[in-house]
Amino acid sequence: MTIIRKEGLFVAEISEGLLSTRRFIAEQGWGKGGESYTNCACLPLFTFSVSQLPWFVVHGDGLYAQNAHDALTPLYRGEDAAQLLECVTNALRSTSKRRRRWGRGSLIAAVLLAASAAVSLSFLSPHYSERPELQAGPVNLTPPAPVPASPVRDETPAGQQGAAPSDGWSLSATARATLPAKLRSAASRGLFTVPLSSGHDRTLYVFADPLCTNCQRMERHLETAAGMVNVVIFPVTIEGRNDSMQMLTPVMLMPEAERAAGWKHLFSADAGMPVPGRTQDASPVADKEKTELAQGALGVNEVAYRAYRLPGTPWTISDDGRYVPQAVLSSPGALEAFLKEGEADGQ
Repeated sequence: MTIIRKEGLFVAEISEGLLSTRRFIAEQGWGKGGESYTNCACLPLFTFSVSQLPWFVVHGDGLYAQNAHDALTPLYRGEDAAQLLECVTNALRSTSKRRRRWGRGSLIAAVLLAASAAVSLSFLSPHYSERPELQAGPVNLTPPAPVPASPVRDETPAGQQGAAPSDGWSLSATARATLPAKLRSAASRGLFTVPLSSGHDRTLYVFADPLCTNCQRMERHLETAAGMVNVVIFPVTIEGRNDSMQMLTPVMLMPEAERAAGWKHLFSADAGMPVPGRTQDASPVADKEKTELAQGALGVNEVAYRAYRLPGTPWTISDDGRYVPQAVLSSPGALEAFLKEGEADGQ
């Protein structure tokens, strides 16, 4: 079975268990009689085994594959990277329809396509400007070797860049000011977060790992703060790696309204036991599909964590872009004063 899908200048082909992509480019030349002509050359981009697809993530400068917690592999650079991801997604979706079920690759590509279209270009990048020119390499029959993920470069012009406050967070004040809207947009999708509370005027966004010692120590303070402000958790696996992934996946499988109870259960004495009242999905296929969706969302959070240059967990960001120290979270009075200080500064 061969599936071919085209989007703009991109072609994605699935054949004999391999996903391959290519891009058409114009090639000009001169004929023997001196006449000019334009051919359409085909430039191969990358090839993966369908059974071992990575997570696809769109950054500001192109399409990347995430093969492990600490690895991003650049696949393609260009302002049309989202269109390439859409092309790949459509090919995988067509394959799945023919098989009358959703497969691993199509589900991950679909969720990260949604992330790229509405979230990645803003959620994952503190700041971005013009994209680099097209860069593509020859076809590879296996995924290229992962390279360590490096923080996204803050491209704000030097004359406009605010100095980073002395709190250990290297992201500039100018870039921080744009984060609240991006975090709010990501949280509104219901894919990436655990909302501990809602309905308040102010919001705190927290990147946390359940196996992080400081996160465990601060959890009770976050739950107290949830009575004063909206507390939105972006779960990550920075400390616990695979163990954290195993703990977090069932929580992210829950409906958004139930995740807070699941998250709190991770910090209880009987963590690891089923959450009371939570019924398990009886469909193995549905479980596999939803698991891929949940883990794909956690993968996006991992990339965002590094893109924002966060130095550790838990890392709390207020809705005005300021880092919230743990000492402030430990005292309701200090938190109230901190938030009022931000309101005064913004006037």
